[in-house]
Amino acid sequence: MRKSRKLIAILATLAMLATLLVPMVGPAAAKSLNSVDRVIGVSDTFSGKLGNTVTIKEDSDFKTDFKDGDTFRVSLPSPMKWLVGSGNTTVKVVYATTETPITPLKVSDQTLEIVLPGGSTSNAEVDSIIIEPAIDVNGGTGDITLTIDPRDSAVTGGTLVIGRVSGDKAAVVAESVETIGESGTGGIIRIDEAAVGALGTSENLTLKLPANFEWDGITSSHITLGGGFAGGVVGTPSVDGRTLTVSITLPASRTQRGTIYVTPKIKALSGAAYGDVTVTVSSEDISSTDVVVAKYAEWGVTVKVKEVKELLAGKFDDQTTEKITIEETVPNSLITGRKLRVELPDWVKIIGIDGWSVSGGNLNISAPTVDGKDSDFDVTISRNAGDVSTTGKIEFKLKLSIEGNKSGDIEASISSAGAANTKLVIAKAVVPVSAEAEVADVKIGVQNQSAPDLVITEAKKGAIEQKVEKNISGATRSGDGEITITLPAGVKFAATPKVEVTSGDLELKADQARLTDNDAVFRIPVKSESTKPSTIRVYGIKLTLDRTVPEGDLMVKVGGLAVVENTRANGDDANAIEAGEFDTGTAVKVKLANCITPAPGEQKSTVVFKVSDTKFTVNGVEQTMDVAPYIKNGRTYVPVRYSAQAVGVAADNILYSGGKVTLIKGDKVVQFTIGSNVMLINGVAINMDVKAEITNGRTMLPFRYVAQALGAQVNWDPTEQTVTMTL
Repeated sequence: MRKSRKLIAILATLAMLATLLVPMVGPAAAKSLNSVDRVIGVSDTFSGKLGNTVTIKEDSDFKTDFKDGDTFRVSLPSPMKWLVGSGNTTVKVVYATTETPITPLKVSDQTLEIVLPGGSTSNAEVDSIIIEPAIDVNGGTGDITLTIDPRDSAVTGGTLVIGRVSGDKAAVVAESVETIGESGTGGIIRIDEAAVGALGTSENLTLKLPANFEWDGITSSHITLGGGFAGGVVGTPSVDGRTLTVSITLPASRTQRGTIYVTPKIKALSGAAYGDVTVTVSSEDISSTDVVVAKYAEWGVTVKVKEVKELLAGKFDDQTTEKITIEETVPNSLITGRKLRVELPDWVKIIGIDGWSVSGGNLNISAPTVDGKDSDFDVTISRNAGDVSTTGKIEFKLKLSIEGNKSGDIEASISSAGAANTKLVIAKAVVPVSAEAEVADVKIGVQNQSAPDLVITEAKKGAIEQKVEKNISGATRSGDGEITITLPAGVKFAATPKVEVTSGDLELKADQARLTDNDAVFRIPVKSESTKPSTIRVYGIKLTLDRTVPEGDLMVKVGGLAVVENTRANGDDANAIEAGEFDTGTAVKVKLANCITPAPGEQKSTVVFKVSDTKFTVNGVEQTMDVAPYIKNGRTYVPVRYSAQAVGVAADNILYSGGKVTLIKGDKVVQFTIGSNVMLINGVAINMDVKAEITNGRTMLPFRYVAQALGAQVNWDPTEQTVTMTL
């Protein structure tokens, strides 16, 4: 089956190729080029000369082929007929300046035979046979096709379409639809004769407007004649409200179709409906036809943008909108001398205007100057002298600097006297990078805690830059751009994380990544920008949290000049907001972890110390101290500092002065004196049966007194040699 299909396909291809080998010019003896200068439209009652010319021209490469006595035939389709005799079909042979008339032989109503007479051809010149056809359409329809039968002559056989029969007598169209206000000029109405003579010698035209519109000062000068109607006479129009009538005398003898042009001057009355203004055209020969010539609109402007582009936030360079067009809905909508204002959100600054152009409405407005510090601009409407018959148009593109952490629609607000406030989304802001992490729990007061990987993804290729522009002029900073990951207050990196590019072709200087700002900022230098959006993985993150970190989301900031270059910190003057700059240096904040440990004043902790062991646990998390608990005189001594911190006393609230140790926790103040057995709690003296002592630089007390001082419950396990304090 498959072989049969293949064979059929091959045979079909060969058949097609064979047809390409057949000459297109007819028989081998054919050496003429046949043409018609125009195709004439006529009515089905037409009778007369078509007004076009058929040329049968000897090929210049075969000048000797046309011979005296050559005979060929030309035929029309039935029921059309040839008209011969005086004033009808003419035939002649021409070479150089010699013309020889030929009287065609009418073989039948549809066929003429043409014989080249003696002396009518030349071997030295290109011979041409010229036919000017005259026909009687006789009710025929469709194309008027001339068939050339070469017989035994050197004429090329074939067919030519020399005319077309139209059933309609005229076609009515509006050349344009113009926008008008309370008065104005609509698009020109063109009435084309469908065939020569179709409209006869006179027409009484009627043109009617919709309700609540009327004709405005129409005269004969607003109605002109062209083509075969040239030389005709237009009478004085008669206007009755919304109805206009006019009589037109057309030339009786014409060889071309004619055209009537009407320029409609229109006035809107109270109650006129906004929208399309339709004119109904009719006459005794023209069927009632509706054409839309105008759009009635309120005074104002329309605003459009060629395309809503995505623009990167945080950048000085290459963030330009597509073309924005502001156009009057009606001529003179914008009032001369008034301001046209364009305003953007305050997180967008206009740093340049490109491609400024004005057209129509006699507008004469120069491009405004912007300094890059504002989100808006305005221009004064100015017009050249003269009649304002067209709507004015202003076109431009905006170069923008967008605050580094902003995303979403950039909506422009356009306003002016005489035009209602118009809003349009002209671009969409995109943050240069996004970031995500699989959130894990971390605890305050704990060092070297593992945190999840941080994944940073570019929004577009090249969003992370190696060369950083330092201002709107395009000047670049020396050195490489850097990505920064900044931790919140009270949190530090316990070690330098690692970084890698997991997709895309961004290149980083991972071996030069480093910690700064007291280990709160991780900086990653960029080696080369990407040509496709890339993804970065920061891993091996270890965090240390002090006790000031609040419970809840632990948010990190992703920024740096490689990501956000239009920050004030990048400028020449860090104390001033310069052109295109914002205070923002962060592109995105991301939740890296969840701090589940309450703040010190709200802490509920379980702390376990073991005799002779420097390791202890807080809520199951192991920590290390520099002195171990010990047993002395049957009492188990624990370090005051570590036990106090473990149950919620901030390090800053453990004070040493003059041999005294003071602990502050909430509304409780506890004080011990080295070598004394008196403990003060909020100034109240409590006697202990032992004295506070120092071991290896640490103040030590039996755990029962530490627990009493801090309001903790204690438990001694003699088998495990452990002290458990629960607050």
